[in-house]
Amino acid sequence: MRVLARGFSILAAGLLALAAGCASTPAPNHNSLAQSRLSEAETRAAALARSGDFPGAARHYAEALRLATSLENADAIAGNAINLSIVQQWLGREAEARAALAAVLDDPRTAFSERRKLQAELRRAILELAAGNIGAAAVWAGQAEQRCATASCEYAATILNVRAQVELDSGHAADAARLAQAAAERSRGAAGRAETANALRTLGRARLAQREAAAALEPLKQALELDREIGDPRKILADLAELARAADAAGDAAAAKDYKDRGQAVSRAMNDARGSGEAMLIR
Repeated sequence: MRVLARGFSILAAGLLALAAGCASTPAPNHNSLAQSRLSEAETRAAALARSGDFPGAARHYAEALRLATSLENADAIAGNAINLSIVQQWLGREAEARAALAAVLDDPRTAFSERRKLQAELRRAILELAAGNIGAAAVWAGQAEQRCATASCEYAATILNVRAQVELDSGHAADAARLAQAAAERSRGAAGRAETANALRTLGRARLAQREAAAALEPLKQALELDREIGDPRKILADLAELARAADAAGDAAAAKDYKDRGQAVSRAMNDARGSGEAMLIR
C-alpha cells in the first residue's frame, strides 16, 4: 500500500488536469479525410482509456499524433502527445512516455501555445517525479512555474503540489508542508476538489515526516472525504494507506487496522474491476 500511496499522492491531479485539457482543436479543413481520421482516432483513444484498455488507447493516441503531424495541427500534436505520454506512463513505459513529450518539448519550429508548452513541461515534471528523478522533476516544474507566471495560468495549484512532493522526497518536510498548504488554498479557488485532495494528502505526509502523526490525521481524513465524493478508488486507496501509517504512528492500533482492512477491500475491488476490463481512471 505504501508504494501506491506515494505513486498517486501527486500524480492524480497532474494526469487528469492535463488529460482534460488535451482535446485538440480541429484543423481549418473540417471535411478533410485526414481530419476525420484524426477525430476518430482521438475519440477511440479516449474511450479505450476510460474502459481500461491502455495499450489500445496508446495505439490510437499514437495514430492521432501521426495524423496531427501530417496536418501540421500544432494544438492537436501537443494534445495527443501529452495524452500519449499519460497512457504510456500508466503502462509503465517511462521511455515511451518521455519520447511522446519530445514532440512538444524538443520541437522549436512548431508554434505551440504557451498553455500547451506549460502542460508538456508539467507532465514531464510529473513523469520524472514518479520515476524518482527528483532533480529533473524540480527543473521541469521550475520551467512550468516560470511560464505559469507570465500567462493566465490554471495549473498554479498543480505546480505547487509537484514542488511540495519534490521537497518531501528530498527530505525537506517543512518546505513540503508549506507548499502543500499553499496548493490547498490555491486549488480551493481554482483547480477544484481533486487538486485540493492531493494537496491535503501531501500535507498529511509532510506532517507525518515531521513526526507530527496526530496533526497528519486531519488533512488525510479531509483528502479521503474529497476522494470519496469524487469517486476515485486509486486515490481512496492512497488516502487509506497514509491514514493507516499516521494512526499507527499516533499509537492508535485499532484505527490503523481499520484503515488497512478498508484499503485491502478497495484494492480487491480495483483488481476485480481490472479483470473485467473496467479499470478506473484517475478523476
